[in-house]
Amino acid sequence: MNARLLIAIISIVALVGLGAKALQETLTEEEFDETMKEVGLTLGDAEGHIGARYWPETVEDGRRLQSMFQQVEAFWKAREVEEAAAIAADAVAAARAITAAAGENNHDGAQSAFGDLRGTCATCHRSYREQTDEGYRIKPRE
Repeated sequence: MNARLLIAIISIVALVGLGAKALQETLTEEEFDETMKEVGLTLGDAEGHIGARYWPETVEDGRRLQSMFQQVEAFWKAREVEEAAAIAADAVAAARAITAAAGENNHDGAQSAFGDLRGTCATCHRSYREQTDEGYRIKPRE
C-alpha cells in the first residue's frame, strides 16, 4: 500500500475519532485553553500549507480545525453563551471551506476561507478573552 494513502487513512480515522469525542464530551476550561493553543498551532500550519499549496496537508489541517471548533462550540453551548457558540459554528464552517477548497487545489478559495476563519477568531477573542499576567483567560460573565 502506498505510504501516503496509509497516512491519509490513519489521519481520517483519527479525525473521525476526534469528531466523535467532540460530540460526546464537553471541554473543561483547562482543556479549552489547551485546545485554543492547538488551534493556534494548526492555524499556523494551515497558513503555511496554503501558501505552499500543500493540499493534502491543508486538507488535514482543515479537518483538525473543524474537529477542534466543534469542541469549542460544544464548550460554549454547555455554558449557554449562544453568541460564542454561533461564532464557533462559523469557525467550523470556515474550516470546512478550507478543507473543501484544498481538496480542489483551489488556492484562492482556501485563502478566502482561511481569512474567514481568522475573522471568527478575532471576533470571539475581542468579546470573550482577556489577558492576564499568566496569559489569557475567559472573561468573567457580567
